[in-house]
Formats: sequence, C-alpha cells, structure tokens
Amino acid sequence: MPDVLTSIATAGGWQTNTVKPAWDLLFRTALNPLPTMRQFVDVRPARPTHRGDSVTLQLTQNHSEATITAAKTPLGEESDVSATQHPATTSVTFTPTEYGFAEVRTLKLSNRSMVPVEPEIARVVADHCGKTVDELLQDQAILGTQVYRGGGAASTGALTTGNTLTSDMIRLAVTKLRAAGAGTRDGVYYAGVIHPNVSYDLRKESGAGGWRLPQEYNVGDKLYKGEIGEWEGVRFIENARARKANDGATGATVYRSFILGQEALGEAVVTEPGLRFGPVVDRLGRFMPVGWYGDFAFKIFRDQALVRLETVTAAS
Repeated sequence: MPDVLTSIATAGGWQTNTVKPAWDLLFRTALNPLPTMRQFVDVRPARPTHRGDSVTLQLTQNHSEATITAAKTPLGEESDVSATQHPATTSVTFTPTEYGFAEVRTLKLSNRSMVPVEPEIARVVADHCGKTVDELLQDQAILGTQVYRGGGAASTGALTTGNTLTSDMIRLAVTKLRAAGAGTRDGVYYAGVIHPNVSYDLRKESGAGGWRLPQEYNVGDKLYKGEIGEWEGVRFIENARARKANDGATGATVYRSFILGQEALGEAVVTEPGLRFGPVVDRLGRFMPVGWYGDFAFKIFRDQALVRLETVTAAS
C-alpha cells in the first residue's frame, strides 16, 4: 500500500484550515519623491498692523543712477545741494487662502485591522500636505520674468531634443542674478532646484568648463535638503517634483529649473499647514477624520532674485 502523505498538497483540511497566507505587519512606503521648495522661502511679514484678508509687504527703493551721477559733481564753496525726494516704495501683497484634504477612518476598520491604521493614514496625509505645498510654491515660481531656454530657443514651444541644461546656462543665470544685485542665499552661493533628469544632463558634460569631480566646500553648519553639490556659484538640490510639462516642440517634455537668490520667494501664513485629527463626525463616534489644513499664500517677492531655466533632457 503506498504512503499517504500529510501535506499541504493533500486534500483533507490541511490546505485551507491550518495553512494560511502570512502577512508582514509593516507597511512599506510607495516610491515617494520628497518636496524641497519651501526651504527657500525667506520673506515673511514681520509686524502686520492688524488682522486682515491680505497683508502688504513694502520694498524700499534706492536712489537712481542719475542722482549718483549728479552727486559726482564737486560742490562749490558757497553753494548748497538741492534736496532730492526719497524714492517711493513698491509693494507686494499676499492674500492667504485656505487649503485642505482629509480621509475618514471607520471604527470597524480600526477594530479589525491586524496593524494600526491611524499612523499609516497620518503619514500618507502628511505626505499629501507636503507635496501640495510644494506644488503651490512652484505655481508661483514659474511666474518669474527672468527665463532662459536651452539652445537659445525663443519660446517654450520651440524646445526640442538637444536643448539640455548646460554649465554655460548656469553661468548665465548667476551672471544675471549678480548683475541685478540679487543677494546670495548663504553669503556665498545661490541655490538651484533641478529635476534628477536635468541633473544628469549637467553632470555628464565633459571637457573644459563641464561639471568636475566633487570637492568638499564650506557651507557652514547646514546642507540643503536634497543637496548634491556646488557648481558655478550655485548649490544644487535635486527635486523629483520639479515642474515639467509636455509643452515643447511636438510635445517634448520641458523641465523647469530654478536658480534662487535671497528674498526670491515670500509667504504669508495665517495657519501653518499641518495635520488635523477629528473630532468624530457621526452620532456614534465611529468615523474619525484625519486630514491637513492650512491658510497661507506664496508669492515671488523679488523677481530679480529668481531665474527659471527651461530645458529638455537626454535622460527622459
């Protein structure tokens, strides 16, 4: 008589009654590009006069070049200077707006789940908050008027294969910022935010004037989040959420990179964006909301301190 084995493959209840699929009691995070733009917001209202639906920040102006030229004329012994009116201020107005997002967890799910669901919901909602804030900031950053395109293309729609980011474009951006009097971010360097695909184009350059081997450099006691190094006077940060769109020639993907100086971006915050829990939203206390809420506004503060570079990439 042949052996009858007791096994999973043999019918008789073992297969379905005692052997069950096992689950790992740990959630793994999905592929997740982290936002980085808000670390470059450095202008905020300091002393608002009162609460209101908007707040206006004033930019003081310097005397014109004409008054400087006039002051080069020597004074006469018995003559006095003519009084010149102080330059008028210009203003930038921020109008905070409410934003938010929420999930609702049921009590039954919480009571029956083999792992705690609240921490995972909170993590995902917080991630949603950070990415939304990053998108809202870029919505403003792309409105800057200083824009240069790969290959000298006349418009975004003319960008095509080969119009990649080059070291010379970085040199041009730095030159324009310095010529406009834009301050550096840390007293030495400007900041650059680029997509990893665009970073590939910049770093694969060869020959004189191209990206060289990394070298330690003094940046004080703090590195930017996502920083990959300094080149041509710019500390570069990779952001996989850097703005892109299929608006080049024949639908080519155009990437937007940002080179930022001091006070390029500003914000007015009534309520800092952050997580909100509950209260319960039903009579029996079974439905608990987990969401985020914020009341804020972002805007370009000094347009001359922001350069946008539009290019395609060989990595896409």
